[in-house]
Amino acid sequence: MDVLAIMLSVVLIFLAVLHFYWSIFGIKDPEAVLPKNVKSNTVKTPGKLMAVAVGVILLGFAFVYINKVIGYVSHPWLQYISIGIAFVFIVRAFGDFKYVGFFKTAKNSKFSILDTKYYSPLCLLMGVLILLLEAFG
Repeated sequence: MDVLAIMLSVVLIFLAVLHFYWSIFGIKDPEAVLPKNVKSNTVKTPGKLMAVAVGVILLGFAFVYINKVIGYVSHPWLQYISIGIAFVFIVRAFGDFKYVGFFKTAKNSKFSILDTKYYSPLCLLMGVLILLLEAFG
């Protein structure tokens, strides 16, 4: 199960670095990574501070799974935090029923196609793998 924890950490660190990159250099193709507003057909753009915040949160998530391998901090509440992280990813996969997730209604953009093919399945896979790690690890 250590390999699964390391794989989850690597993916989370990659996503965190990607968010830090976006906060520093900007998003090169915003239509691919940000949903479009249904009414105005404009891309919803969060600020640089929000990208940094998401990156920090993802690094925190990665620490939880790196900690499973090295055992730096041992508290029983880490298991509950890990299960909470799994539910965050599963909820993200199902989405807000408007812009993101499998059940989104806004399906008229490049983001919605990529979200259906890659982003939501990745979130669902990560959520399920985290639950498996907690159940059998």
